[in-house]
Amino acid sequence: MKRLSIIIPLLCSVLTLTGCGRTSTSSPVDFDKNHVTFSGPNSITYEKAYNFTQSDVVRRILIDEHITDAEFDQVRQMYADCLGEKGATVEYEGTDGRRSERFPPGVSVDQIDEYIQECVADTALPYVEQLHQLDGQDPDSDSVEALVACLKRHDIADQTMTADDYKRIVTDPDLDDEYFGKYFNEQRSDYDAEKSPAYWACNANPNA
Repeated sequence: MKRLSIIIPLLCSVLTLTGCGRTSTSSPVDFDKNHVTFSGPNSITYEKAYNFTQSDVVRRILIDEHITDAEFDQVRQMYADCLGEKGATVEYEGTDGRRSERFPPGVSVDQIDEYIQECVADTALPYVEQLHQLDGQDPDSDSVEALVACLKRHDIADQTMTADDYKRIVTDPDLDDEYFGKYFNEQRSDYDAEKSPAYWACNANPNA
């Protein structure tokens, strides 16, 4: 499969003191966040995460298509801090996305959903957790053809969808939300809790 061809230089998050083996004396690296192309084995997922997040800190972490343990911890802390500003506490269980958010009494369900959605948008945490799990795995596990086939097996993608169709959809945030949002956005009224696990499983390892 032909991948997007522009190779991005290896960069580390400016705010991560130990990421990629750098020290706190590392110089900031500028980048044009509106002109970034991913070309590695998990490029589609990295691009989705990059388009999803609203944080330049997270974008700098994603841009080298490698998430160190320190960067992974940093994003999880960012998510916890974001909810902490709203009075909540976050507890993580393992590294595969299991977590609990606890809010003080009196916060409505709608307000909780809004807070969580805001902090997920800030950090792209579900994608970062997924990409951290993928790092170092078989590069073929993220092939677009295999991913589309997996989504079809679970009746998540239309049976006529091609790999090119999928790339066109997921690289456009509006189209991605239109076609797949109900599987990854828990705040949607039509959120499909039954098929959502299969959606994430296909993204994590479509050949499983």
